[in-house]
Amino acid sequence: MNEHIVQGLKAVDLETMADVDLAALTSLKVSKEQQEFGGTFPGSVEDWKRRSGSNTYGLAFFVEGQTPAGIVLLKRPPDSPDWTPPKAISLHGLKIAKALQGRGLGRSALQLSIEGAQARWPDATKLILAVDAGNVAALTLYQRFGMSDSGPIFKGRVGFEHRLELSLPTKAQAAVNGLGSSK
Repeated sequence: MNEHIVQGLKAVDLETMADVDLAALTSLKVSKEQQEFGGTFPGSVEDWKRRSGSNTYGLAFFVEGQTPAGIVLLKRPPDSPDWTPPKAISLHGLKIAKALQGRGLGRSALQLSIEGAQARWPDATKLILAVDAGNVAALTLYQRFGMSDSGPIFKGRVGFEHRLELSLPTKAQAAVNGLGSSK
Protein backbone atom coordinates (compact mmCIF):
# COMPACT_ATOMS: atom_id res chain seq x y z
CA MET A 1 0.00 0.00 0.00
CA ASN A 2 1.95 3.02 -1.21
CA GLU A 3 -1.09 5.29 -0.99
CA HIS A 4 -4.86 4.94 -0.67
CA ILE A 5 -7.70 7.47 -0.18
CA VAL A 6 -10.83 7.30 2.01
CA GLN A 7 -13.19 10.30 2.16
CA GLY A 8 -10.55 12.85 1.17
CA LEU A 9 -7.86 11.45 3.46
CA LYS A 10 -4.85 9.83 1.79
CA ALA A 11 -2.60 7.27 3.49
CA VAL A 12 1.05 7.12 2.46
CA ASP A 13 3.63 4.54 3.53
CA LEU A 14 6.29 6.33 5.63
CA GLU A 15 8.97 4.33 3.79
CA THR A 16 8.11 6.14 0.54
CA MET A 17 8.20 9.67 1.99
CA ALA A 18 10.97 12.19 1.37
CA ASP A 19 12.80 13.70 4.36
CA VAL A 20 11.10 17.06 3.77
CA ASP A 21 7.66 15.40 4.03
CA LEU A 22 8.65 13.54 7.20
CA ALA A 23 9.84 16.87 8.65
CA ALA A 24 6.44 18.45 7.84
CA LEU A 25 4.75 15.54 9.60
CA THR A 26 6.87 16.01 12.73
CA SER A 27 5.81 19.67 12.94
CA LEU A 28 2.18 18.68 13.65
CA LYS A 29 0.78 19.05 17.17
CA VAL A 30 -1.81 17.32 19.34
CA SER A 31 -3.19 18.47 22.72
CA LYS A 32 -1.10 17.99 25.84
CA GLU A 33 -3.55 15.30 27.05
CA GLN A 34 -3.28 13.46 23.74
CA GLN A 35 0.53 13.66 23.92
CA GLU A 36 0.44 12.02 27.34
CA PHE A 37 -1.42 8.97 26.04
CA GLY A 38 -0.52 8.71 22.35
CA GLY A 39 2.77 10.56 22.11
CA THR A 40 3.85 13.30 19.74
CA PHE A 41 4.29 13.35 15.99
CA PRO A 42 8.11 13.57 16.28
CA GLY A 43 8.03 10.68 18.77
CA SER A 44 6.03 8.50 16.38
CA VAL A 45 8.39 9.22 13.49
CA GLU A 46 11.42 8.45 15.68
CA ASP A 47 9.83 5.20 16.89
CA TRP A 48 9.19 4.22 13.27
CA LYS A 49 12.80 5.05 12.28
CA ARG A 50 14.17 2.94 15.16
CA ARG A 51 11.99 -0.05 14.28
CA SER A 52 11.64 0.36 10.54
CA GLY A 53 11.58 -3.07 8.96
CA SER A 54 9.30 -5.98 8.33
CA ASN A 55 7.59 -5.86 11.76
CA THR A 56 6.77 -2.13 11.95
CA TYR A 57 4.73 -0.25 9.37
CA GLY A 58 4.03 3.47 9.44
CA LEU A 59 1.36 5.42 7.61
CA ALA A 60 1.07 9.19 7.25
CA PHE A 61 -2.28 10.77 6.47
CA PHE A 62 -2.78 13.77 4.19
CA VAL A 63 -5.88 15.93 3.60
CA GLU A 64 -6.59 16.83 -0.02
CA GLY A 65 -3.50 14.87 -0.99
CA GLN A 66 -0.95 17.37 0.31
CA THR A 67 -1.65 18.74 3.80
CA PRO A 68 -0.11 16.51 6.50
CA ALA A 69 -2.85 15.47 8.93
CA GLY A 70 -1.88 12.40 10.96
CA ILE A 71 0.14 9.27 11.57
CA VAL A 72 -0.18 5.70 12.85
CA LEU A 73 2.25 2.86 13.51
CA LEU A 74 1.29 -0.78 13.06
CA LYS A 75 3.45 -3.52 14.56
CA ARG A 76 3.83 -7.28 14.59
CA PRO A 77 5.76 -9.36 17.13
CA PRO A 78 8.51 -8.94 18.20
CA ASP A 79 8.10 -5.14 17.73
CA SER A 80 4.62 -5.11 19.30
CA PRO A 81 3.82 -5.30 23.05
CA ASP A 82 4.33 -8.66 24.75
CA TRP A 83 0.54 -9.11 25.10
CA THR A 84 0.15 -9.20 21.29
CA PRO A 85 -0.85 -12.65 19.98
CA PRO A 86 1.49 -14.08 17.29
CA LYS A 87 -0.85 -13.47 14.33
CA ALA A 88 -2.09 -10.06 15.51
CA ILE A 89 -1.20 -6.51 14.51
CA SER A 90 -0.98 -3.84 17.21
CA LEU A 91 -2.00 -0.26 16.41
CA HIS A 92 -0.02 2.57 18.04
CA GLY A 93 -0.33 6.33 18.32
CA LEU A 94 -3.11 6.97 15.80
CA LYS A 95 -3.29 10.72 15.84
CA ILE A 96 -4.74 13.58 13.83
CA ALA A 97 -3.26 17.08 14.12
CA LYS A 98 -5.09 19.26 16.63
CA ALA A 99 -5.90 21.88 13.96
CA LEU A 100 -7.67 19.22 11.85
CA GLN A 101 -9.62 17.38 14.54
CA GLY A 102 -13.42 17.28 14.58
CA ARG A 103 -13.78 16.64 10.84
CA GLY A 104 -14.15 12.86 10.86
CA LEU A 105 -10.53 12.33 9.83
CA GLY A 106 -9.90 9.92 12.71
CA ARG A 107 -12.56 7.59 11.33
CA SER A 108 -11.02 7.70 7.85
CA ALA A 109 -7.53 7.23 9.32
CA LEU A 110 -8.66 4.16 11.26
CA GLN A 111 -10.24 2.69 8.11
CA LEU A 112 -7.02 3.33 6.17
CA SER A 113 -4.99 1.83 9.03
CA ILE A 114 -7.04 -1.37 8.96
CA GLU A 115 -6.76 -1.62 5.17
CA GLY A 116 -3.02 -0.92 5.30
CA ALA A 117 -2.48 -3.53 8.02
CA GLN A 118 -4.37 -6.17 6.06
CA ALA A 119 -2.49 -5.37 2.85
CA ARG A 120 0.89 -5.49 4.61
CA TRP A 121 0.19 -8.65 6.63
CA PRO A 122 -2.61 -10.68 4.95
CA ASP A 123 -2.09 -13.60 7.36
CA ALA A 124 -2.97 -11.48 10.43
CA THR A 125 -6.09 -12.53 12.31
CA LYS A 126 -6.58 -9.57 14.69
CA LEU A 127 -5.94 -5.87 15.06
CA ILE A 128 -5.39 -4.92 18.70
CA LEU A 129 -4.71 -1.74 20.64
CA ALA A 130 -4.67 -0.24 24.10
CA VAL A 131 -6.66 2.93 24.77
CA ASP A 132 -7.00 5.15 27.84
CA ALA A 133 -10.13 4.18 29.79
CA GLY A 134 -11.18 7.85 29.99
CA ASN A 135 -10.83 8.52 26.26
CA VAL A 136 -14.52 8.24 25.43
CA ALA A 137 -14.15 9.63 21.89
CA ALA A 138 -11.51 7.04 20.95
CA LEU A 139 -13.38 4.18 22.63
CA THR A 140 -16.54 5.15 20.74
CA LEU A 141 -14.67 5.33 17.42
CA TYR A 142 -13.03 1.94 17.91
CA GLN A 143 -16.28 0.28 19.02
CA ARG A 144 -18.10 1.69 15.98
CA PHE A 145 -15.54 -0.16 13.86
CA GLY A 146 -16.54 -3.39 15.58
CA MET A 147 -13.67 -3.56 18.04
CA SER A 148 -14.50 -5.33 21.28
CA ASP A 149 -12.98 -5.11 24.70
CA SER A 150 -10.77 -8.13 25.23
CA GLY A 151 -10.98 -8.11 29.01
CA PRO A 152 -10.98 -5.99 32.14
CA ILE A 153 -9.26 -2.61 32.19
CA PHE A 154 -5.68 -2.70 33.38
CA LYS A 155 -3.10 -0.31 34.77
CA GLY A 156 -1.18 0.98 31.77
CA ARG A 157 1.81 3.24 31.32
CA VAL A 158 -0.16 6.42 32.18
CA GLY A 159 -3.46 5.27 33.70
CA PHE A 160 -6.13 2.66 33.26
CA GLU A 161 -6.51 1.27 29.74
CA HIS A 162 -8.75 -1.01 27.72
CA ARG A 163 -7.35 -3.54 25.29
CA LEU A 164 -9.53 -3.69 22.21
CA GLU A 165 -9.44 -6.13 19.33
CA LEU A 166 -10.94 -6.53 15.89
CA SER A 167 -11.02 -9.87 14.06
CA LEU A 168 -9.52 -9.61 10.59
CA PRO A 169 -10.45 -11.99 7.80
CA THR A 170 -7.35 -13.61 6.35
CA LYS A 171 -6.93 -13.56 2.57
CA ALA A 172 -8.08 -17.19 2.42
CA GLN A 173 -11.18 -16.47 4.57
CA ALA A 174 -12.06 -13.45 2.44
CA ALA A 175 -11.80 -15.53 -0.76
CA VAL A 176 -14.06 -18.23 0.69
CA ASN A 177 -16.60 -15.60 1.76
CA GLY A 178 -16.47 -13.90 -1.65
CA LEU A 179 -14.75 -10.81 -0.24
CA GLY A 180 -11.45 -11.20 -2.07
CA SER A 181 -10.51 -8.39 -4.43
CA SER A 182 -9.32 -8.75 -7.97
CA LYS A 183 -6.44 -6.26 -7.60
